[in-house]
Amino acid sequence: MVRLVININFPIIYKNPLAILWGLIVSVYLIFLFIATPPLQVADEENHFLRSVQIAQGNLIGRRLGDFNSGGILPSDSIKFAHSYDDIKGNYQEKVSWDRILNGTHFDWESHKEEAGFPNTVIYFPVFYLPSAFGVEIGKIVNTDIQTSFYLARLCNVLFCLFAGITAICISTRGKIFIVALLSMPMVLSLFASCSQDGPLIATCAVCAALLTRLEDDFSQGKWFWIVLTISLGCIIASKPPYILIGLIPVVLMPLSMWRRTLSIFGCIVTITMLWSLVGVHSSKIPFRISDGVDAAQQAKFLLVHPLMIITVLWNTAKVSLLSLSGQFIGVLGWLDAPLPRWFYHFEGILFIISATLSLLYFRKNSLKKYFAKNGLIFLLFFGTMCSVSLALYLIWTPVGGHEIEGLQGRYFIPLAMFSILFFPNSKKVNFISTKNIEKMEITLLIFSVWVSFFVVIQTIFSRYW
Repeated sequence: MVRLVININFPIIYKNPLAILWGLIVSVYLIFLFIATPPLQVADEENHFLRSVQIAQGNLIGRRLGDFNSGGILPSDSIKFAHSYDDIKGNYQEKVSWDRILNGTHFDWESHKEEAGFPNTVIYFPVFYLPSAFGVEIGKIVNTDIQTSFYLARLCNVLFCLFAGITAICISTRGKIFIVALLSMPMVLSLFASCSQDGPLIATCAVCAALLTRLEDDFSQGKWFWIVLTISLGCIIASKPPYILIGLIPVVLMPLSMWRRTLSIFGCIVTITMLWSLVGVHSSKIPFRISDGVDAAQQAKFLLVHPLMIITVLWNTAKVSLLSLSGQFIGVLGWLDAPLPRWFYHFEGILFIISATLSLLYFRKNSLKKYFAKNGLIFLLFFGTMCSVSLALYLIWTPVGGHEIEGLQGRYFIPLAMFSILFFPNSKKVNFISTKNIEKMEITLLIFSVWVSFFVVIQTIFSRYW
C-alpha cells in the first residue's frame, strides 16, 4: 500500500503541516458551532433537515403537494421539530436555554406521517444531503428522538466537511494558504456545522478546485482522478445549475491534445445536470412569490424585450448590495441575524490580501503569456457564473420588471470562490523568500487568523442566542 501511495505521488497528510494545523484548529471551532448554535438556527436549516429526512427514507425525488407547495411525506413530529425554534429566528431578544433543548418537547420518529412542504430544498440534487441523511438514519437505528438525530446529522456533516477540507489543502498546488483562508471563514464553518447541503457542497468544490490544480502533473494520470473530478463537478452543477460555466474550467486548463477527454467530461456534467432537471426538479418545482408579482416566464420575456435591462439590474444590485453581500460572504451567522463585529470584516479583507500576496510569490516570469491567457478565460467563466447566479434570482425571486435583484445572498458565491485558487501560479519555487520561511509565514497566518475568528464567533453566538 505504501508503494502504491508513492507511485501515484499522493500528497500524504504528514507532509502538509498546513492541512494538519487547519484540521486540528478547525475541529475545535466546528465542535463549538455544532454545540453552541441552537437547533435550526442556520439559514434554511429547517428545510434542509426535512430534505435530509426525506432522503434518509429512501425518497430521493420530491413531489408537488399542490400548485404552490412541494416536499414529501414525513413523520409529523419531524415537521413539528423543524419549526419548533421559529420563535428564535430573526428575534434578537429571544434567547435559548439548555433546559429547553434538553428537556423540551419529545419528538418521535414513530409519529404518523403527513405532507411536509419544503419547496426551496426539495429540488436539490440528493448527493450533498447524504452525510446528514446518514446521521438521521443512525439516529433511527439507535432509537434516539428526532432532536438527537438532528445533532447526529450535523455531526456527520462536520466529519465529511473536515475530511474534504483537509484533502483539498493536501492536494492543492496553487493558492494553498488562500483556500485555507476561504475554508476558515465563519460563514463556511457555520454551514459545515449545520444540516445544510451547502457545507458538503462547498467542501466538494474545494476538492474539485484542488484537483484542477493537478492537471499538469503525474497526479492526474490515474483513471480515478478523472472519474472523481467528473462526478464531483456533475453533482455540483446538478445542485447549482447556474454554475454550469464552471464545467468549462477543465476545457481551459487542459491541453488541446486532450480535447476528447475534455469534451467527454463536459458532456457527462451536462448529462447529470439534465437528467436531474428532468427527473428531480420537474416533478417538484413550483413558482415562488406569485402574490408579490414574481413570474419567471414573464421575467424572461421582459429581459428578451429589454436586454439592456440586464446591465442595469446587475449594476443597481452591485451598487446597493455589494457591501452587505460581502459581509454575508465572510459571515453573518444564524438566519442572517447575527452579524460579526464591523472591524472583523476589515480583518478578513486584510487576511485575503496577505494570503493572495503569499500565493503570488510562486509566480514564474517564463510562464507570463500562458498564465495571463488562461487566467483571462477563467475570469470570464467566473464573471459569467456570478451573473448567472444573480440573474437566476432575478427570474425566480424578483417581481417582473424589478430594478434590483431580490433574495441574493453572499453565501451563494462561496462555492464559486473555492475555484479562485486557479488564478494563482502553479509552482514549487518561491520568489524573493525561501520556501521554509514562506511555510512559516503561512502557518503563523493560519494560527493567528483562525483563533481571532474563533473568539469573535464565540462572542457573537453567545451574545445572540444565550
